[in-house]
Amino acid sequence: MKPLNIFLTFFELELNRLKGNPVLRLQHLFAALAAIVSIIAVEIDVSRFTAHYQDIPAEELARLVTADLITKWLPNFLKFLFMPLLLILLLSRFGSDFERGNVVLMLSKPLTRRRYFLGWTSEGLKLVLISALGIALSGALAMLAHGFAVRDYLIGSLVLSLSLVGVVGIVLFLLPFATSRDSGVFLGLGAFVMLLLLGKSDYSFVPTVYLERAVSIGGGVSVSYRVIAELFALSIALSLAGMELFRRRELRSPGPLPVPGVSFSPRGLYGVFLGLSLQSRRFMAFVAFTALMALLSKGTLDKYYLNYGNPGLLNALISTLNGSLLPFVVLPLGALSISSTIDNGTVRVLLSKPLRRKDFFLGTLLSDALAVSLGVALYVALVIAYALHLGAPLSKTLELGLVFGSLLFLSLLQYLALGYLLSAFMRGRKALIFSVLLAFLVGFVAPLLVITASLAGAGNGSPIEVFSRNALLVPSPSAQYTVLNMAVSPKRSLPPAPVSEVLDYKANMAMLILPTLAYLTVSWVKFRKADLR
Repeated sequence: MKPLNIFLTFFELELNRLKGNPVLRLQHLFAALAAIVSIIAVEIDVSRFTAHYQDIPAEELARLVTADLITKWLPNFLKFLFMPLLLILLLSRFGSDFERGNVVLMLSKPLTRRRYFLGWTSEGLKLVLISALGIALSGALAMLAHGFAVRDYLIGSLVLSLSLVGVVGIVLFLLPFATSRDSGVFLGLGAFVMLLLLGKSDYSFVPTVYLERAVSIGGGVSVSYRVIAELFALSIALSLAGMELFRRRELRSPGPLPVPGVSFSPRGLYGVFLGLSLQSRRFMAFVAFTALMALLSKGTLDKYYLNYGNPGLLNALISTLNGSLLPFVVLPLGALSISSTIDNGTVRVLLSKPLRRKDFFLGTLLSDALAVSLGVALYVALVIAYALHLGAPLSKTLELGLVFGSLLFLSLLQYLALGYLLSAFMRGRKALIFSVLLAFLVGFVAPLLVITASLAGAGNGSPIEVFSRNALLVPSPSAQYTVLNMAVSPKRSLPPAPVSEVLDYKANMAMLILPTLAYLTVSWVKFRKADLR
């Protein structure tokens, strides 16, 4: 594990340099992430395969590790970490510059719009290059430390990393529409959700589909040059369209989004609650994005219904109600809750009226909690409706939807509270960066590590019991939900057990509630004493 320790130290040094230039800050962040994720993937694979195949030859171990990295680890790292980071950070940064008037200021100098736009193109491509080289070189060094051949890994990792070129094209196309930091975040999240939805299509030029089509593993690594050409063609077309839109757009900042026929006076908690709920873009984004995420569950329900009939459909229903991708929406939007109002001065305006900080904090929290509840209700309703459409039994489907939909709501509240914690201690882009990282770590990495540790120690009890005990050590809503899921749905081919089995895991249910209260308490204490200037 020496390579991992070296790169953990490197990652810590890079985080300490985030106080520098914003451009260099992004480049350092992507370099650090690219380095550490590859090292972690190599070390986990080597440990896992040597534990399962103790006498495996070194050449076969190298082949297994390479295949696993290229077909599983790297596509997931790129899809769920680098793509949302690239979309959200670049669009929010441009939106922030536009909102502050920096774009108009830059263009008042001898600088054409095309040259300014090409500057953003250059920055996006630099981040792609840094990510690609970081993933390829750090992974190759980790493999060389174990005596593995690295040629196939280098080819595959570089080809897969080219998917980020398509993401840069999407960023450049959306750039003219980002008129504030918040709108940039919403555009980035919306584009990320659409990429996940399009990942189910057959269009290989879509970056998420490209990850499945560009590289194949046989006797070695095979590269599809046609898929690469299609991706580059899409990126160039989107970039040119974005440049033309930016050249023609009006550079005046738009006013606040109006709510027709509705007027609010922020008096006390009630006024703040209603005003923030119905006029906040964040409120609408919660609901819209969760509805879009429900469409991603269609393929899972179809698959298990086809293979296992109604038992498989009901078990798949429980699994999809986990909402594993929803943290990528809830955490960044929660991270904007307080920091955004401080940065744009909204909180100072409201607190200059007869309004206490407690009213503002609770009003904001209630508005976001209402948005989460509506989003969860819509998500659960759409998933249940499709399951019933496929032929699931009504009573059992509604029972599972009610119980596991409630668990989903508690999970998302914890992610929201974690976003509030980030928002209380960090501002601006730093809060966004850490929100996406936490969504990936808490939602994906932590459950995976708990499962791996549980399988290794399954000799001390049943896998579910061991997993349940290990999950209590990790404040990950996804891990706790998985424990409760396994208690009711241990096998796809069998009908789910009674939902009362969930109550046998009281400690895991408590872990969906207690961290939420702790995060919100710390957030309020910090906000109460914060300097709002």
